[in-house]
Amino acid sequence: MTTRVAWLSALIGLAVAQPLFAQTGTEAQLERAAERRFRSAEQFYAGGRYGQALRDFEAILDTMPGSRLADDAALRIARHRFDVEGDPAAAEQMVDRLFRAYPAGDSIPGAHLLLGEIAIRSLPPRPEDALAEFERVLTVAGSAGSSWSFAALTGIAAIASDFMDDGTVAGALLSALHETRSAPASSAERFRARLLLARTLARLGESNAAFGEVAGLRADLLRVIRDEAADGAAPTGVAGESFSEARLAEEARGLATLVSRYQSPGGPAWRFAGAIQPPQRLDRPLRVRIAEGSLHVLDRDTDELQTFTPEGEFEEAIGVEDPWDLAYADDVAAGGGMAVPVVAADEALIVGGNLMTLRLENGPERLRRIRALTVTPEGYWVWDDREKGVFRFARSGLYLGRTPHPRLNEVRRIERHPAGHLIVIEDRQGVLAFDAEGRRIFHLTRDSGFPEPVDVAFDDLGNLFVLDRDGPTLGVFDRDFNPVVRLQGEAWSGGAVRRPVSLDVGPDGVLYVLDESTRAVAVLR
Repeated sequence: MTTRVAWLSALIGLAVAQPLFAQTGTEAQLERAAERRFRSAEQFYAGGRYGQALRDFEAILDTMPGSRLADDAALRIARHRFDVEGDPAAAEQMVDRLFRAYPAGDSIPGAHLLLGEIAIRSLPPRPEDALAEFERVLTVAGSAGSSWSFAALTGIAAIASDFMDDGTVAGALLSALHETRSAPASSAERFRARLLLARTLARLGESNAAFGEVAGLRADLLRVIRDEAADGAAPTGVAGESFSEARLAEEARGLATLVSRYQSPGGPAWRFAGAIQPPQRLDRPLRVRIAEGSLHVLDRDTDELQTFTPEGEFEEAIGVEDPWDLAYADDVAAGGGMAVPVVAADEALIVGGNLMTLRLENGPERLRRIRALTVTPEGYWVWDDREKGVFRFARSGLYLGRTPHPRLNEVRRIERHPAGHLIVIEDRQGVLAFDAEGRRIFHLTRDSGFPEPVDVAFDDLGNLFVLDRDGPTLGVFDRDFNPVVRLQGEAWSGGAVRRPVSLDVGPDGVLYVLDESTRAVAVLR
C-alpha cells in the first residue's frame, strides 16, 4: 500500500452539502408518519425483536420512499444483514439500493463505512478495498465532528497496524482523536484509540509523546468510569466488545511500564521474580503463552494444556491429543473480546476444542505433520514437516496460499512479525526473517552468539525476543531487527532458567520462560 498520513487532515475537513427537503403539508405528514415508524423500529430492535424492527424499516422503504429517514432505514437493514445475520452479500445488495435511490442521503458515509468493514472481515481480507471505502467516508462525511469520520479513521489505523506502517497508524489516530473531538464516539472507543496511538508512538521511538498520550489516558479512563456508573453496565465498544475500568486501567499501566523499560540508556533489564510450578508434573513441556490475563503451558507427553493466573494459581487442565505447538486467537464470534487456544495436533488444528482439518488446493489431500503455527490477522500460518512449507489458512480453514521463502528443512518455530514478515527458527540456519516476497531480511546465524535458539516472541511495541538454550541467552531486537540488549548466563534469571524451551512476553513486558530442567515457568520483571 502507498497510502500515507499526508491526506488525512485534508480529507477530514471536506464536506459535501446535503440537500434539504422542502416540505409541503402532505410531506410533513409523511415525515411524521415515518418518524413514528422509525422510532417503533428502533425500540423493537433495542429489545431484540429484530423481525418486527425489520418490518418497520422495510415499510418505510416501501411505502414512504420519499422520507428523509428512508436512507437511514436502508442502512439499518444493511447493518442487520451483516452484523447479526452474517450475510455480507445481502448487506451489499441493500447498500447498493441505498446508493441508487438516495445518492445525497445523510447515511451515505455510513454505507461506505459498512462496505469497508465487510471488505476487511472477508475471507481473505481485502485491505485495499476497505481502505478505499474508509477514504470515501472521510470525503463525504461532512464536518470534522462526524461519528462516521471517527470510525473511518480508527478503521484506517486498524488496517495500517496489520498491513501498513506505524506512521499511517499514528496519523489516522491523531486525526481521529484531535480533529473529531466532538464526534459522538463512546469514551471506551476513544480510550482504545488513544491506547493504540501511545503504543504506535512508542514503536516509532517517540517515547515522550507516548508518555504524553498515556497521561491523557487518565482523563479518558475517568470518563469511561463515569459512563459505566451512569449506564449501570460496562461500556460497549466496536463490534460489541465489553470494557471495564479495571481492564482499561490495567492496559494503560502495562503500556507505561513497557515504554519506560526501553528508556534506560543501557537497554531493558529483567530480574527473577519467582517461578510457577504446575501442580501436575510436566514431562515434556513444549510451549508457554500468556493470553487473556492467564498463563498457559502445553505439555506433549501428558497431552495437557494447563492454565494458571499470572501469580501462579492453578485454574484448569484440558486434555489435547498429540500436541506440537500452541497459539491464541481472538474469538471472532464473540466480537474479538476473548481468546481461544489453537493447538497444532499433527494432522489438524484444535481451535477452542473443535477439530479443524486443513486441506490444500492442487496438492496433498490434507496436511499430515503440522509441527508449528502462529496466528495472523487473516487466520493461521502453519509449518508442515512433510511438505516443508509454511501454509496460510483463513479462520474458517480455507486455504489461502503458501508463504514464499527459500528452502527450509527442520523448522522449530514460526511467528508473524508485526509488519507481516515471517520469522522462522530453523535447526541448521538459526533465526531468519522473510518479507512478503520471500526475500531474507534478517538472519541470526548460529555463529552470532545464538547457537541453539528455541523460541521467539514479540512484545506490544514490536520488539523481537530470541531465547537460546545455550548459556542460556536472551536477545532483544527492535522492530527493524537492530540489537537492543543481549543477556547471557544464569545470572540474568537468578539461576531459574537452565534449559529453556519457550518464552512469551506479557502486555507489560514481563517475561515468562518455560524450563524443562526445573519443569516450571520462570517469571522475570
